[in-house]
This record gives sequence, C-alpha cells and structure tokens, in this order.
Amino acid sequence: MAKAKIHRRILVSPLNWGLGHATRLIPIIEELILQGHYVLLAGDGSSLAILRDAFPQLDWQTLPGFNVSLSRRRSQCLQLLLQVPAFLSSIKKEHTAVKNVINQYAIDLIISDNRYGLYSKHVASVIITHQTNPYPGKYLVWMRPFTKRLSTRLLKHFDECWLPDSESKPKLSGTLSSPSKGLITKYLGYLSRINTNIKTNRSSAPDILVILSGPEPQRTLLETILIKQLKGSGLKTTMLCAQPERDKEQIENITLLPHCSPDEYYKLIMNSEHIICRSGYSTLMDLMVCQKTALLIPTPGQYEQEYLAKRASKLFGFSTISQNHLKSKEITHFLSTCSKTMKTVTPVKFKLPLLPPKK
Repeated sequence: MAKAKIHRRILVSPLNWGLGHATRLIPIIEELILQGHYVLLAGDGSSLAILRDAFPQLDWQTLPGFNVSLSRRRSQCLQLLLQVPAFLSSIKKEHTAVKNVINQYAIDLIISDNRYGLYSKHVASVIITHQTNPYPGKYLVWMRPFTKRLSTRLLKHFDECWLPDSESKPKLSGTLSSPSKGLITKYLGYLSRINTNIKTNRSSAPDILVILSGPEPQRTLLETILIKQLKGSGLKTTMLCAQPERDKEQIENITLLPHCSPDEYYKLIMNSEHIICRSGYSTLMDLMVCQKTALLIPTPGQYEQEYLAKRASKLFGFSTISQNHLKSKEITHFLSTCSKTMKTVTPVKFKLPLLPPKK
C-alpha cells in the first residue's frame, strides 16, 4: 500500500532588497502549491506586495526585515560597514518575530530567501542564497576569510542551504557559492518566474529594454542617467522600474512601467533589440533562462554585482560598464559594441528538492 503524502505548513519569506528575491520564489511557491502544501507568505514592502499579487489566494503575514541603505557615492564600504550592527540586530528581531508566526499558523517548515533570522530550533529551516562565500571587493579581499566565517556561522542556524545555480561548471555564481562545511547543500538550477513556452511578437517590441532593480538611491540614480541619455534619441525604450506602487509614465520615446506580469516580462526580454540592466543575480538567471545577453551596469560599490558582471562578460557573452563610465559617453556607443549572442550554455532548469523532514 502506497504511503500517504504528508502535506506541510510552510512559511516562505523573501528579503526586501529589490524585487529579485521575491520574483525568484514564484516557481518554488507554485511547485509547493502543486504538491498540496499550505503556503504562508511573509515579508514586507514591495517584495511581499509582488508575492501577494502573484498568489492572491494565499494567507500572508507582515514580517519586517532590515532594509539596506546605499550611498550615492561610488564606494559603499563605509556605508555598509556602519550598518553591520543594525543588520545583526535585525536578524535577532526576525528570529524573535518568526516564533510568533510559527505558533499562530502551526508552521512546520521555513523557506527563507536571504533572511538570516528566519530559522527555528523546533521547525525545519531552509535558506536560499547564492552567497555562501561573500565577496568583499578587491580592496578588501583580505577580509574574505572573515566574511566567509561570518556567513558560515549565520548559515549553520539552518538545516539546509538551497543554491539557485547549477551544480556543475560553469556556475553562474562562481566562487560566491562555494559550499559551507557541515551544511547540507542542495542545488535548485536557475530560479526564474519566466515561462519560456509562450509565444512572442516582435512587431510591438521596444528597441531598448531597461530592467531597473536594487536598493535606493542607486536604483533612482541609474533611472535618471538613462532617461537623460535616451530621451529624444528616437529609440523606442521601455523601462521596468521595479516599483509596483508607481503609475505608468510616458516621457517622449520612453515608457516607464512600474512592474509587469511574468509573461509580459518574457516577451519584452525576447523581443527587445538591446537590454540594459544591473547585474543582480535574479536578473542574470532570468536572462540565462531566456538565452539573452545584456549590457550590465553593476550597482556602484556592490561588489557581488561587480564580480558577477565580470564573470558573465567573460563566460557567457554579456557586456559590462561601470555607472561612472556611463556618464562620460552616450549609451548608444556602448550598445553598438555589445554582443547579442550568448555563448553556448544550456540553462539549468529549476527542480524543487525533497523537503527536509519535520523536526
């Protein structure tokens, strides 16, 4: 006689640093629902809003987290270092808050996307991250053993670590996701909300697609620079602003969209002549799934993005420039030198691992 399937009560929560942590959870939540599990959404800000919009039938709970603040300057070192005490304090607050949610909803599994305080000694806990070995930047590379130890210490609160990447080389995340000793690690493949089976229509596509993302004020700074450069260029441009609360705007040849559905997102990526975006990990996974290259502009001083941009340029056919360099020349000059062909690589399809057993 077949063993009855055990349905779980699962809390799923993304970090609210840009929308990527939320959008990449969509395929995981879809699969959990398909398997018959109860899913509770938890989080704050735009990330929670995105998931509530995608899954209006699910229960949700506000669970505030730490919102990083970036500097307007090129270097973020001092700004980020000053926020370390607040970040660690936020982890403790998250950990306390999640206890109440566990009791209220009888949760027996936590899936946290980069929220290090969402774990429990009494409930199976999973963290999703591609940064088990954070990169502190070339000028602080001597600190990498320290950042690795801190990361490992935080990760060991969890029963499993799920890496959104390929287990085989070339890995999109490179050395950022080297395994942590003593931690059960499972590979998810590329996490993307995109369904590549829908049909696309080139007739209404823009010449340029801009995908904005990430924390303020750098998100707005890049938006301002690109509007100034592209306005009046005659190039039909669509900007995805990653701000669901905004209204749609039209500035001459530029259409600013607050957000869009996964199907519309896929159509824009596939049909646009050129793509400009940050080198955020979730955006890169979307592009890898679509087999489309882009001009990558790393968030200034966000060393993970600088590393990923260089790696994607070297291995997969992307192009990259710094935001500071962008100010000195027309964006059209950089686009004219970009490769439109991705180097041969087979996208690694997402597969949900076996869930950890109840405690």
